[in-house]
Amino acid sequence: MNTPISWIKAYVPDLPWVPGSIEASKEFADKITLSGSHVENYDVRDSKLDKIVVGKVLSADPHPDSDHLYICKVEVGQAEPIQIVTGAPNTLECVGKFVPTVLDGGKVAGGHTGGDQPKDGIKIKAGKLRGVESNGMMCSILELGGEKELFPEAPENDERYPQGGLYVFPDYVDVKAGDDAVAALGFNDTVVEYEITSNRVDCFSILGMAREAAATFDLDFVPPAVEVKASCPEKTSDLISVEIQAPDLCKRYIARVVKNIKLAPSPKWMQDRLRAQGIRPINNLVDITNYVMEEMGQPMHAFDLSTIA
Repeated sequence: MNTPISWIKAYVPDLPWVPGSIEASKEFADKITLSGSHVENYDVRDSKLDKIVVGKVLSADPHPDSDHLYICKVEVGQAEPIQIVTGAPNTLECVGKFVPTVLDGGKVAGGHTGGDQPKDGIKIKAGKLRGVESNGMMCSILELGGEKELFPEAPENDERYPQGGLYVFPDYVDVKAGDDAVAALGFNDTVVEYEITSNRVDCFSILGMAREAAATFDLDFVPPAVEVKASCPEKTSDLISVEIQAPDLCKRYIARVVKNIKLAPSPKWMQDRLRAQGIRPINNLVDITNYVMEEMGQPMHAFDLSTIA
């Protein structure tokens, strides 16, 4: 069972934890273990990331002494754009787009091919590439410690770029040059892995672990307010019926029909929470069912009504 502490804090707002704090994450893990919820491991996801901002690629010109390098002007929220030399294969497609950019003296989690990460990350320093000054680095999702499976829009999932490339923030993510790229990607979090025994099924959900955290730290537990809204004149029973063929294994299975839907990306906050749980965002319908499943411990699935016999 994995839970991001930020999601727990949404329901225990006074929890003494702040993003990026190794000490606060350790305190949380120690206390929650002593109260009976054994912590197997915890990952402070931004501990190896430093000085990483959102950069807007203004231009990309061929390097005069290389057939695969580009000299880019990147706006990073400073008075003047900075110059970065990169060999990313999707560089030309990034012009006019926003990409994660590590500044001189900053750190990334690992290399562009993924794999094992250095204990303290990789330091990035200004220097020269083939005689041209480069004052930072634009990043792939793997270099930031992310997994390509959880970011389907990343170039690592594009057959044109088998070696990967620069991550481009999707248009639906509201960012500007100079913003905190770590926060924009949802990496400013700590993910805690628990060993939950079979007699504590109440802890197989975010709300269950939030309740445990509230009791452990003697703080208020504030569950989400749920309001049911329905305007469809038809009854679900008029549109579909459910037959449970193995009632000894499944005592209850219910269905609800929702009409007039529009498939679209989920809100960023929902995608961030699902990724922290190790779930790949797909679209709003699938993500909503996965979100409720993780939050409440209630399995859900969305079906296309036209395909149900």
